[in-house]
Amino acid sequence: MKFLKVLILLVLIPLLFASCEIHFDGDKVRIKGITLEHSRTITLTDNEKYDTFIVEAHSGNIALEGGQSYDLEVKIWEKYENDVTLSIQNGKLVGETASGKPFAIATIEGVIPINTSIDIQTGAGNIMISDMEGKEFEVETGAGNINVTNIKTNNIEINTGAGNILIKSLIAIELECNAGVGNIDVFNSTAKNADCNSGIGNISVSESQFERHDFNTGIGKVNYRNNGKSVEL
Repeated sequence: MKFLKVLILLVLIPLLFASCEIHFDGDKVRIKGITLEHSRTITLTDNEKYDTFIVEAHSGNIALEGGQSYDLEVKIWEKYENDVTLSIQNGKLVGETASGKPFAIATIEGVIPINTSIDIQTGAGNIMISDMEGKEFEVETGAGNINVTNIKTNNIEINTGAGNILIKSLIAIELECNAGVGNIDVFNSTAKNADCNSGIGNISVSESQFERHDFNTGIGKVNYRNNGKSVEL
């Protein structure tokens, strides 16, 4: 069952790209058959407090850290110059175009309120989350590395179709992480329940404490190091 789960993640990669029909052509992007010739970075600020920050991006790195309010730099691709308007509506990053043509959300960097849950999905790109204390974290990329550091939460789920997962200084009740192809490293973290699976890759856990843990890999090794002792599972 565990191996089946990570095999599903391997299938996730082409499905994510197919669902948004995004293609790269040099310095241009094509989505749903329409070429997006222009790119720009939009500064987005918001002082409201939302329970969850929701992002559905096409391709690009995402880097978020906890702070007092929303202060983001978002790169977008658009058909015409200044065609896209971005905003945060009920906690979700949304965009509209004046022309009615499609657009693509790419790189997202900046600060969001520290006590915010996160729900992030991107077709491809690295994701970095740090210094947050939201109740729920769900982070998913079709292809890319995921790095979470200094996170305090009830539940966290991390999925990558192809890429490595690095977890540092996490405090959680429920931890679930899955990599189709990639290594999983957990350091200096605690959770009541930890469930980590890799289809092709190693799982390494060090200086961490779990009341219950279940680590599985289809092709690879599991190494649990704690208090100076290393055990290959």
